[in-house]
Amino acid sequence: FVVLHNSIGVDSNVVVRLTLGMIFTRRVLEGCRRKLEELLQGSIKDISKVLQEIKVNSIQGSGADFMVQYEVGFMASSAEKTISYPNIDKLGEAHVKFIMENYQLGRKSQGRTRRDVFFWCFDRTCHEITHIVQGLAEQKDKNAYSMSAEHDASIGAYSLLWAISKDPKLKAIFPPGFASEVLLKTVADDLQSSSKWDEKVEKEYTTWVDSFGCEAPSNKTCEDNVLASSFCGRLSSDYFTKDDKELAKIFSLLFKDRTGDVYAKKVSGLRRYSPCW
Repeated sequence: FVVLHNSIGVDSNVVVRLTLGMIFTRRVLEGCRRKLEELLQGSIKDISKVLQEIKVNSIQGSGADFMVQYEVGFMASSAEKTISYPNIDKLGEAHVKFIMENYQLGRKSQGRTRRDVFFWCFDRTCHEITHIVQGLAEQKDKNAYSMSAEHDASIGAYSLLWAISKDPKLKAIFPPGFASEVLLKTVADDLQSSSKWDEKVEKEYTTWVDSFGCEAPSNKTCEDNVLASSFCGRLSSDYFTKDDKELAKIFSLLFKDRTGDVYAKKVSGLRRYSPCW
């Protein structure tokens, strides 16, 4: 902990007020701003200015049992230009238990839970900032579960993380090998989760991907937050690329001349890239 907060130049008094999750989510957001500004110039008006307005908040537990599955995940609000992350130290034991039972995938321990949530500050932030950009582009998803929006936020998320890990201004939070460690752990989880899908769910995933998110999975699948999340993670893995040109192509397809009803314009031209595992 001391090495981490010293390496990123955070004053000890600030660390008292901020959690590591808040600190690192803000730094990842900083890198995403710079990369998206580069990728989206010409696609979204005043993109530079608006990206600077995005802020980070922590999620506080509501005390309602049915909300636990939502309070352990990252969230984005386009209207408020806010990314919210789960501060595991402020959430209850029910939240920790839910993560361990649904996301730990055999590595069930308090320490690993905290490490995994810390890793989420990197890959989930890249997903959530894309949701905010969708709002800036005035894109509309008529699906009740916003599965087109989830598709679009997922398809470039891991690639965006890899791209910002090469940002010279972020060397302090991306020591050699760290981005690879985060991605390998995350992709391993994605593959293990999707290995449990039955034939029907696998077919739903393939249809969703092949339609560029326009043919949503069944309501039963969408209502299962863990299962729906596994679709997003698998998609981020399947389309991971280290190539800047391919990343630019992904974001061009997502946002160039694509406003309003996202179902109105057919999108094609992407292929699955070499897996990052």
